[in-house]
Amino acid sequence: MVAVKVRAEGSRRTQRERRESTRAALLSAAAAVIVETGPSTGVAEIAGRAGVSTGALQYHFGSKTELLVAVVEVGWNDLIERTREITADAPPAERIASLVSSMWTSYHQPTCRAAFLVSSDPNVSAEVADRSAAVFDAARSRLDQLWSDVFVDLQLPIERVSAARRFARSHLMGMIVQRQMGSVEPDPREELDLLGQATLRILTDRSAS
Repeated sequence: MVAVKVRAEGSRRTQRERRESTRAALLSAAAAVIVETGPSTGVAEIAGRAGVSTGALQYHFGSKTELLVAVVEVGWNDLIERTREITADAPPAERIASLVSSMWTSYHQPTCRAAFLVSSDPNVSAEVADRSAAVFDAARSRLDQLWSDVFVDLQLPIERVSAARRFARSHLMGMIVQRQMGSVEPDPREELDLLGQATLRILTDRSAS
């Protein structure tokens, strides 16, 4: 029989666990502060929000550039992981509804919102801009492939799948921006349902072939 070590409740965390916890806290704090004040925010504010020193931030990321790029990676990975959970088992309409819902949920996460802000800010350094663009391009290709896998039974060209995904993304971003403007907006569920229907038509319209 193999003995299994179980850490007693209240025992101290390992050094690796402490490092991972601090890194996660810094990424979460960075995303929150970027959403509030933009990518130009200082590292001292991010470290303070995370409850650590600027030295700890430097240790884990080396520079603000590395931190911003890591925020972009985490934001897109959140969307990728949510998309990965959707399978090709359900009817196409249900699959589209699940994809739209997962995008809507991801786009509301601070990490994903921060990724958008960093990627679209014209004032970030050239290095941050170039590396963020590379992360975005890789994520876009991965998302197109995941959507294609979800609709593998429909045997669609990747260009059609990509167009449908971009259409849904653009509409969802517009919905989010509209709700950030302070205007009174209706419950999003009906609009999300209509968006799902329109996206499905893009996928299944054979005349577009």
